[in-house]
Amino acid sequence: MKTLAILLFAFSLYLLPNPTHSAFNPIRLPIRLPTADAAVASDNTPVVDTDGNELRAGETYYITSIETPHSASAGVQLAWLNSTAQCASNVVVPRCFSFGDPIRVRPTDPNAAVVLPSKFLSFEFSVSTPRVCASSVYWGIQYDRPSQQFFLNSGEFVSDLSGQFKIEVVPEHNAYKFTYCPFGGHKCYNVGLYAEVWNPLVSLALTANSSFSVVFQKAQRRFCTSW
Repeated sequence: MKTLAILLFAFSLYLLPNPTHSAFNPIRLPIRLPTADAAVASDNTPVVDTDGNELRAGETYYITSIETPHSASAGVQLAWLNSTAQCASNVVVPRCFSFGDPIRVRPTDPNAAVVLPSKFLSFEFSVSTPRVCASSVYWGIQYDRPSQQFFLNSGEFVSDLSGQFKIEVVPEHNAYKFTYCPFGGHKCYNVGLYAEVWNPLVSLALTANSSFSVVFQKAQRRFCTSW
């Protein structure tokens, strides 16, 4: 079944070399800039979080934008947009304030201790799920025929699909973006935003033009205050 899914995905990419259409409506979300000590330098410098610390392989982070006078901070999160689906599978950002969900970053190189730009990675949500959905937390790509878009989705880990993401430097914003390179090839697509007016959640989707600039905030365990 997984082999068939991979073949169908490859065929859809062949039929749709440019995954963006006129329906794509990018939204410019604000960026949380790292401090001067945490400045983004180059592809040879490890990716850093908002405290200036190197992203560590296997650690969890919030992937967020920043609050401005015109927009609240928005974090990447897992959502359940399809009421008929067994598990939540949509990768989105809200239009309101949110830290998002903790996300674990894993280089495909098992010996890598830190996360470097332009290297293949996988991402997984570190969230509580029903037992049946426990393995359906890995980022992937799914083609949606009605909208003719390739959306980020969450599902089981598939080596030829899940580990094909990269983090790239966006020097003009002192920030980062995501790209997706199908089957580990040299042709990569930006991850951008796909918005529908009626939906308070903005989906992440592949695009040949726009991108979603992001920063990483170390996910800390949060406790409630007791009296």
